[in-house]
Amino acid sequence: MKSNILLENWRHFLKEEVDFEGQYDIGLVPMSAKPFHEGHMSLIRKASDECKEVVVYISTSDRKRKGEITIFGEDMAMIWETIISKYLPYNVRCEYGGSPVGNVYKVLEEASALNDDTTYAIYTGEDDSSRYSSKYYIDIIDRVHLRTMTRGEDTMPISGTLMRSYLSNASEDKFLFLDGLPAEISDEDKEEIFNTLFSRLN
Repeated sequence: MKSNILLENWRHFLKEEVDFEGQYDIGLVPMSAKPFHEGHMSLIRKASDECKEVVVYISTSDRKRKGEITIFGEDMAMIWETIISKYLPYNVRCEYGGSPVGNVYKVLEEASALNDDTTYAIYTGEDDSSRYSSKYYIDIIDRVHLRTMTRGEDTMPISGTLMRSYLSNASEDKFLFLDGLPAEISDEDKEEIFNTLFSRLN
């Protein structure tokens, strides 16, 4: 009897997953994520909660800046494909390459040519919200929603700059780097992310 109830509850849970009616149809999450951290996962979680389908657009170019360590795109692509993807919500998929922001505009440009009622939501940090001007999707402005999160208020106070700093000073800050990764990632996988990126510095 107990097993039947558990089975029925599980079926009900699966049905809710299938019948999920998000606030928006498609969530668009552009990110460079070099490296990926809890703030990025916060955006993905929010998009997953609010949208039926979510697409994360990921840059695979190298991040090179004078005075900072380089984060290699091929390393992050491998980390996404072999580690991060395991921890993404069920309705999230990833697309790699090109400009993440450019890819969002491409989707909205294509949407402008369609005569339907599909709704879109763009998920980004408050600091980057100005990159998504409505003048570029004015024809479908009623179907596009900008959803922002503020670092330190809506998300953990972590940034790519901090994570790169922790990585470059790993002898003292390794555990700060690991703490900046999403909580759902296992300790073993966090170590793998760290080792992959740190190995390039030696």
